[in-house]
Amino acid sequence: MILSPVAAVAAGWFTIYLFFRKARAWLLAYVVGAVGFTLIAIYLARGSWLEEQVEAGAALAAHWLSSLVGIPTRVFFDAPGTLLVLIVYQVMGWTAVEIDIECSGILELAAFAGLVLFFEGFEWWKRLLILTGGLLLTFGMNVIRILIVVATIHRGGKDAIYLAHTLIGRAVFFAMVIGLYWYVFTRLTMETIRRRISGDR
Repeated sequence: MILSPVAAVAAGWFTIYLFFRKARAWLLAYVVGAVGFTLIAIYLARGSWLEEQVEAGAALAAHWLSSLVGIPTRVFFDAPGTLLVLIVYQVMGWTAVEIDIECSGILELAAFAGLVLFFEGFEWWKRLLILTGGLLLTFGMNVIRILIVVATIHRGGKDAIYLAHTLIGRAVFFAMVIGLYWYVFTRLTMETIRRRISGDR
């Protein structure tokens, strides 16, 4: 039986991870595990049904929130040359905002999943709880980023696309992600260490 290239890479990655873990080289095992998982997950997600659903969900959620704040939007599926387009109304007409893999949050979702799944500081059940909550929060934060982009373009017109997407939206999303990572990997870890030192469960 011949392994596919992806399966061969995944097998090699997991073997290296197990080697470092068995050698108790925890930092190397964590880095190899988290980074390898993230890259493989992103590769498998690209062009998949999962990517379609996450992109559609992000666009529909942003569309719903936009209507709540009074910004007219439309969502079009099967648009020529694009998988999904979110349309933003403005004085000069309609502007198409494409929700692709970079804007869908899949990259950040995969990175968070890798960092949590291979983090040895929490028991497996706690990792699953943190993973579930963190993925939902990351998705929600990405929808907020899209809404900020939509609102900026709605108010500033086509010339505000670069400002909205590259600067404002990305900066706000980055700040929210850093806050999530600080809470999960710093605050929760410190609380776990404190409980272990004091003998609490």
